[in-house]
Amino acid sequence: MNRKRITTITIPCLFFSGCFKIGTPHPDPDAKIGYCAAKQRVFVGYRATIIIGNEKMPILDYHLTPANRHDSGAFVPLLLSMEEHETLPRVCAFYGDNAYFKTENRAWLEFYEKSCKLHSNDESGKVPKNRRSAKKKSRVRSKVESTFGILEENYNFGHTQLRGFNNVKIDTCLLVSSWNHFFLLSYFMDRFEDCISLRRLFYEN
Repeated sequence: MNRKRITTITIPCLFFSGCFKIGTPHPDPDAKIGYCAAKQRVFVGYRATIIIGNEKMPILDYHLTPANRHDSGAFVPLLLSMEEHETLPRVCAFYGDNAYFKTENRAWLEFYEKSCKLHSNDESGKVPKNRRSAKKKSRVRSKVESTFGILEENYNFGHTQLRGFNNVKIDTCLLVSSWNHFFLLSYFMDRFEDCISLRRLFYEN
């Protein structure tokens, strides 16, 4: 009996070292087609909306949706989740791009008595109409936006080997937990400046 030989790949990483079979890919029934306007790229998968503190950058909460959902729809569920986990009282103001600058989202922030620092349409784009206020908000947002690049580089954020919404949600939860784990570890080691870099935290100095 002839059996087809299966090629495997070993992928070492921080939390997993296993073998993935090379073969015909099976589509994810829960993944949807989305569009990233910033990168002008169409992708299939999910959207992860993350709330990060601008001081020391801990991840406070996250919300996962299929890729065809708009970003603004994740804002209210995040507020409700933060209220449930008692992290909302620790936040005074919310910053974000103009995708979240919706009437419903601003109404919820007013209800919770939180300062709305979301970019409006006049404060967005390469040449915003209201440059002064856009610059003030961008100073805070630039600290947070850089976190996504660090997550992609060090934590493989934005890529998953799993299929199914629940499995991807668990995978995202593990990623968020690992980020906060090294955040706490750097706190006890008194090396906050190195919490975003595993190499600097463990292998340098």
